[in-house]
Amino acid sequence: MHFKFTSLHFFLVFFLTGSLFSCELINPDEPIPAFLYVKPFQFSATGSQGSASHKITEVWVTVDGDFLGAYNLPAVVPVLKQGKVNARLEAGIRDNGRSATPEIYPFYQVVEQSLDLKPDRLDTLRPQISYKPGIKFALIDDFESGSHSFQTLVTGADASRMTLSSNQVFEGRGTGLIRLNEKNPSVELATTRRFTGFFEKGNAVYLELNYQSQGPVSFGVIGYKSGATAGQISYVAGFNPSDKWNKIYFNLSEAIASSKLDEYQIILNATLPKNENGTNSRTEADIRIDNIKLIYF
Repeated sequence: MHFKFTSLHFFLVFFLTGSLFSCELINPDEPIPAFLYVKPFQFSATGSQGSASHKITEVWVTVDGDFLGAYNLPAVVPVLKQGKVNARLEAGIRDNGRSATPEIYPFYQVVEQSLDLKPDRLDTLRPQISYKPGIKFALIDDFESGSHSFQTLVTGADASRMTLSSNQVFEGRGTGLIRLNEKNPSVELATTRRFTGFFEKGNAVYLELNYQSQGPVSFGVIGYKSGATAGQISYVAGFNPSDKWNKIYFNLSEAIASSKLDEYQIILNATLPKNENGTNSRTEADIRIDNIKLIYF
């Protein structure tokens, strides 16, 4: 059988050949990435820096100056580079415990590591960090001594004051305990000490702490003009009940900077948990707090 090659056939062959050729130009072979496997950060603190507890949830990755993103830990990070590079790893936390506000924690060291990347190869990184040098601890309270920082009763009854407890501790021998009931359903407590000098050299102030709680607790600051007795209360954020010990980082920077005051106390407000209709969902609630740190540059 003879096949007659018409102008229509010529057009189809030309069109298909041209289409295939243009696809090769538009979609060339994609480069094969190298991969970084970043294990969870290992954090250590010296004896003068309090507990080594942390809640580092993400790693922020930069390679040769190109920011590649923030990844939940442990993380597999594709890198479209080959050969010798410099990788920069920064520890990420959730500001005020909220998943919607991931941030690089400014007080943790940055890990920088030289790598020799090869396509389709997985390199494992085990970042080890501590606090940056030069940071300041306005307050460290691990509730191991015979006293604690939250001695000032702002509102509530004496029966709801924070006490020291050796039961259900996070670590060590003691923890701060607040006990609420229907007779005393809420309490506001503040640090006895006032703190100053937060923004002399830096612009970040954080409150770290561990907690286990049957009721919600909010944290903030009371700001004062120098020497004044009356202050301005500004609550920043809080935590919800948690049966297990947890860690949270409260970012106090904006509340302190915007107030433009001179002295600050840390304040907390603990309450019985509520139902949607506003009634108490519990008749009693225990709130345990440990390893409070007030940190700034």
